[in-house]
Amino acid sequence: MKPRQFWRWLLPLCLCSALAQADTNTLPTPQQLTAKVHSSNQVALTWQAPEDTSNIKGYRIYRDGKRIARTTLTFYQDNSAMAGTEYSYFVQAFAKGRDKNKLISDPSNTETVTTLSTDSNDGMRNGSVINIGIARLVDLCGTNDLNAVPDDQLDTCMDKVIAHYELQQGLEDMQAYVARYRRQEDPQLIALGKRLFFSKALSQDYDTSCASCHHPAQGCGSDGLSLSIGVNAENPDVMGLGRTDGSMIPSVGRSSPQICNTALWVNSMFWDQRVKLRQSNRESEVGLVSTAPIMTPEDEVTRLMNSQVANTDPLRLLMAQAHFPVTAAAEMGDPSSFESPQVYREFIASRLSDEWKSHFSAAYGDEQVNFLRIARALAAYQASFLFIDNPFFNYIEGDLAGLNNTEKRGALLFYTSAGCANCHDGVMFTPEKTRGPLYPQIGPNAVADGNAKNQFRMPSLLNVGITAPYGDKGVFQTLERVIEHYNDVTGSLESFYHNVETCQLPQFQHLTTDQCRQIVGGGEDFVLTLNAQNRAISDRGDEAIIKHFTSDEIHYLATFLRSLTDPNAVAGSNAIEVLVPPRDGGPDGHQFDAIDKNGNSL
Repeated sequence: MKPRQFWRWLLPLCLCSALAQADTNTLPTPQQLTAKVHSSNQVALTWQAPEDTSNIKGYRIYRDGKRIARTTLTFYQDNSAMAGTEYSYFVQAFAKGRDKNKLISDPSNTETVTTLSTDSNDGMRNGSVINIGIARLVDLCGTNDLNAVPDDQLDTCMDKVIAHYELQQGLEDMQAYVARYRRQEDPQLIALGKRLFFSKALSQDYDTSCASCHHPAQGCGSDGLSLSIGVNAENPDVMGLGRTDGSMIPSVGRSSPQICNTALWVNSMFWDQRVKLRQSNRESEVGLVSTAPIMTPEDEVTRLMNSQVANTDPLRLLMAQAHFPVTAAAEMGDPSSFESPQVYREFIASRLSDEWKSHFSAAYGDEQVNFLRIARALAAYQASFLFIDNPFFNYIEGDLAGLNNTEKRGALLFYTSAGCANCHDGVMFTPEKTRGPLYPQIGPNAVADGNAKNQFRMPSLLNVGITAPYGDKGVFQTLERVIEHYNDVTGSLESFYHNVETCQLPQFQHLTTDQCRQIVGGGEDFVLTLNAQNRAISDRGDEAIIKHFTSDEIHYLATFLRSLTDPNAVAGSNAIEVLVPPRDGGPDGHQFDAIDKNGNSL
C-alpha cells in the first residue's frame, strides 16, 4: 500500500483515538489549517484561532495521526520531517486546567503535503523552458493513432513523455522555487497586504479595490468577466457577473488575469509585459531568476524600483506591477490632475487613516506610510497565492492513479501532434514569451491593442480549469472552444464574428445581437484583416495549419488541461479562505466585502 493511501485509511482511526481521550468536546475548533513545505525536512503550519479562546490554553499538533508537539501560538514549524515524504497534519485545541482528562476540541481540517526530495536545488528556476522539437506519438507509442494505444500501454508512453521533456527535473525546480519563496514569507507583511488588497481606500473615489477584479474566490484571483469593471460600479461591493458601471461597453479593455502563481513569473508582469526586466533574450535564461534592472512605463517608477529595491528582492517584479492599477483611470483612479502619477500614488497613501498605523507598525516596525511600502505589502500578499499541486504533477512523481486514461491520452496528444507544447512547454506551461495566434478582439481596446506585434504573453496553464473566460479579452468560455480556436484559427475567427459569439459570453448574454456587435466595435474588421495579412505572408497553406482535431481529441485535451488545477485553488478551500480577510469592514470601514449579483457573500 502506498504511503498516501495508507494514511488516508489510517487517519480516521487516529482521529477517533485522539477524540476518545477526552471526556467531552466542548472547545471551539481551530480553523483553516494550512501546511507549506519549506525544505526537505521543514513544513510550516498555520491556522486560525477560534473566535472564543477564553478557555483555550494551547494547541496540539498531529502528524500522520501522532501528536508531535504543542504550542500556545497559531503556527508551528515541523523541523523533523524526512525528505520526499508525504505527511498529513491536523491540530486540536486543549483547555486550561490541570485535569488529566483535559478538554480538547474537534480536529481542524487535515492538510497533506510532500517534502522536497532534496535541498540541493537553489530554487532559482521556475520550471519554464523552451523545448526544441516536439515528440512524435509514433516514437513514444509505436503508432500515430492515439486511440490505437492500449490502455495498459499509456503509462509506458507517458514515461517517455516525462523523460523527453525533462518534466521531473522541471517539477523539482518549481517545487524548490516555491519552497524558497515560502521560507521568505513574512506573515505580518502578508496580513497588511491582504487588508490593502481588499481596501477601496486605494481607489480615487473609494469604490474599487484590487480584489474587485482579482478575488481569491473567483477563478484563482480573477473576476470571471470577459472585460472587467473597475470604477463607478453601480454597486461597488458586487464582484463578477452583475458588476456593472451602467455602460453597455465596459471601460476596462482587457480580462483580469488570475493572481495565482504570479510569483512564478521571473521576467514580466501584465498581459502586454509592460513591466519587465531590461535584458536581451541572449542574456536571459528562460525561467531563471535574474538581477537585471526593471523597466516600467514610467521613468519615475523605474528609477524608484532600481534605486530603492534590491535587484535580489524576490518581490520586486510584483512591487513594480502594484504601482499601475491604482493609476489606471478605468480601473482604480485617474492621476491626470496631479503633477505626476507618482505624486498621485503618494496622495493615495497619505489618505490612509490613523486606523492603518498599527497595521503598518506590525509589518514594518513603525507607522510610516508611503506607496512603496504599500506596494511591498501588496506584492507579499500576491506572492502567497502559490498553487502548484495538481493531479498531473502527482502523476509525474509516480502516482499512476493520479490521471485517468482520458487524461493520459490528452497529455500524449498535448505533447505530440496537437503541438500545444510548442508554446506551453515546461511545468510552468509557458516560456514567458509573447504568443502568435490571434484571438478575437472586443471592447474599447479591440483595435491595435498589441495584436499586430504579437504583444501578449502566453499564459501559464496551471489552474486553467478554473480561470475562464480565456484570452486577453475573455472571448472563450470553455477550454473546448479554446482548443477549437487553435484547431483552425482562421475558421474560428470567422465563426466568432459571424455567429456573434460575444452574445454567448455570460457577461453579455442579456444583450441583443446588435448590442453585441457594438461591443465588438472595430475588432472584427481589424482582426480579420490582420489575419488575412498574416496568412498572405506565411509559407504554409491553409490546409497545413488546420489540425483536424476529432471530437474525441478535443475532449482528451480539455480533460488533460483540467488536471492541471490544484484542488486547493478552488473556491471554498482552506487555502483560499485564508486569503480573504474577515468581513469586518477593514481598518477604516472601506473594505471590499464582496457579494455576488444576488447579494450572497463571497
